[in-house]
Amino acid sequence: MALRILAASARRGLGSRRDAGLLSASLQAPMTSALSVVQRRELHRSALVNSSVVNPGMPVMWAITYDKPGWNPEMELEWDVMPRDEFGVPAQIPPELSNTIRHTYYVPPQYYPFLKKLGDDTPELKPYMDKLINGEMTFDDYEEMFYAFAKPLKIYRPQIAMPYRTDEEIAKSDEVAWEGAWLSFRQRVLGDYTSRHYLRDFIAGMGLGLYLAWLYIQGHRQYRIDMKLFYLEAPEHKINWVKPRGDL
Repeated sequence: MALRILAASARRGLGSRRDAGLLSASLQAPMTSALSVVQRRELHRSALVNSSVVNPGMPVMWAITYDKPGWNPEMELEWDVMPRDEFGVPAQIPPELSNTIRHTYYVPPQYYPFLKKLGDDTPELKPYMDKLINGEMTFDDYEEMFYAFAKPLKIYRPQIAMPYRTDEEIAKSDEVAWEGAWLSFRQRVLGDYTSRHYLRDFIAGMGLGLYLAWLYIQGHRQYRIDMKLFYLEAPEHKINWVKPRGDL
């Protein structure tokens, strides 16, 4: 009985479209007669909204489609950019397969003479330079070369300029400190004045608005009282009222 009442209310528009469709489908499923096959009564529902913002089947006012697939202005999830690992291999390729790829460094041919001369001048670098020229130098080889030939940075501290002030500048330290304290005091005074000023304006504006609203409400209340008294106490002044026929 409850299902029939809910179905009737859904058909009359008292329930949501989604509930109406579910109820109509659940009530019409057992109908297997020939009449139900020929004539089916249900509320037509629009296609499901394939969106990442709302759940499938959620009733919406409208559905927006765009030329670019996967584009959603309310919740931007850009799946067109393919995720990759640190070597640029797409993440769809499993690691056990992508790790077998031999990633090497590429250097334009115009740098080959310089690299060859660098290897000839430094015999320790020649194996690495040959690998780099032949396109066989991997990241592991680069790390090995880097940490084998890296040296700590030598710092010449006497050549670094130290903070320096003249005697005249040192003598003005108290004056500079006083100026900084004076500017800080001015900022605090300005902030205090600004907060008090705007707080006073806010309270005054709210009070004036509440007073005007109270005046309007009291005037409307008194108007209602006067009209009620007029129609109750002065029936001879009732305008356009139906004259009594005497039988009521």
